[in-house]
Amino acid sequence: MGSAWRTGEHRHAKPISYFESPQDFGRCLMAKNAMKLDLSGVKELLVRIQKAGGNIDAAAEKAIVESAKPFLNDLKVGIKKHRRTGLTEASLNDPTQIEREGNRLTLNVGFDLGKGGLPALFIEHGTPHMKPEPFIQPAIQRNQAKARKIQQTILTQILEDLKR
Repeated sequence: MGSAWRTGEHRHAKPISYFESPQDFGRCLMAKNAMKLDLSGVKELLVRIQKAGGNIDAAAEKAIVESAKPFLNDLKVGIKKHRRTGLTEASLNDPTQIEREGNRLTLNVGFDLGKGGLPALFIEHGTPHMKPEPFIQPAIQRNQAKARKIQQTILTQILEDLKR
């Protein structure tokens, strides 16, 4: 593995992991620092919307996009105090770019490491020369219940609008 970037190396043991680049390492870390939003807790509401003649795809997309906004706002506030060039802040993913795979909707909320978001992970986890200043994990913890509530509220409102 020519130019592999190593982590977890110990003198008498082989390296624990290999990453082709710091970005690959960052993607691995970012997976642990991403807020996963799904609609599993509101499936019943989606079924009721469909039975009422509503478009469940549009309802699900709206619920996911709206439920991501508080998390995104917390990330913007957290990264703003570390602003130097604005590149990391600009690397925040567009919260409306939903990926569809069959019946699964995915919304990537967080920093795009390929577009300048890697420093966010260094801020979150620290470096040998910089203490960690977590802001991603706290934002996830603060917003998970809030996201679920927003999803329920939006889907309930859509259902009520269909009944009128």
